[in-house]
Amino acid sequence: MGYVTRLDVITSIIQSIILVVIIAKTVKLTIDSKSSLLPFFFALAMSGNLLSNFYWIAYDFLKPDTRMPMACNEIAENATILLLCAGLDTILKDKRKEAGEIAFAILFIGVNIVLWIVWSGEWFQDILFGIPYMYLFWLLMRGLISREVLSQKERWLAAAAGTLVMSMQTPRYVMEGDVFNYASFAVTIAVTVWLGVLSVRRKDFFLATTFFLWTQLSMFLSSDVYYYVFFFANTIAMIVMFPLVKKELAADG
Repeated sequence: MGYVTRLDVITSIIQSIILVVIIAKTVKLTIDSKSSLLPFFFALAMSGNLLSNFYWIAYDFLKPDTRMPMACNEIAENATILLLCAGLDTILKDKRKEAGEIAFAILFIGVNIVLWIVWSGEWFQDILFGIPYMYLFWLLMRGLISREVLSQKERWLAAAAGTLVMSMQTPRYVMEGDVFNYASFAVTIAVTVWLGVLSVRRKDFFLATTFFLWTQLSMFLSSDVYYYVFFFANTIAMIVMFPLVKKELAADG
């Protein structure tokens, strides 16, 4: 088992321990609260992440240092996204279908899907499993806008940063050199830190879930040390999300 595979196993185990704690606390919250479905869906979503980690760990032990084919972990990850959508839908009050928001969600996630296909060559599963991300992205935009969690200037900044990252990710696959690589990850890390800080300060579940989604998408576009930076940020995002489930329940009650 090589160094990278061992690091995969260690980081997955650490995240799994944290997930077990989050799930246990959320299950208790679900039992105590009968007025909201959010903790129920959140517990199931985190369980999907946990099962994905278990699969990764088992695969790394059974077939170390080999690329994983289309597997159960992708189904578990997609279940996480769909269950987060279900939870967010229960607390989203303003569900107006704004054409601009829908178009941006389809375009932004669509570009991500194309990049996944270019990297993996697995077009069928990348399209199939990528579609739910479009719905989650739209739900998050609708929630952030309707709740006025971000100012208009901050929303434009986030959209510009996301577009910039995608535009710099694309040349990485067709041009030699590391200029676009370094620039892309510098912007991606900056947005990650920004979303993390805002999530802690503003204490909104839609914003924290945006932080989670951003780190997830960043992981899919990363390798080497960058992947572990975003994996760590993804774990932090899940930790930040749990107390905000409790806050949503308090506001609902």
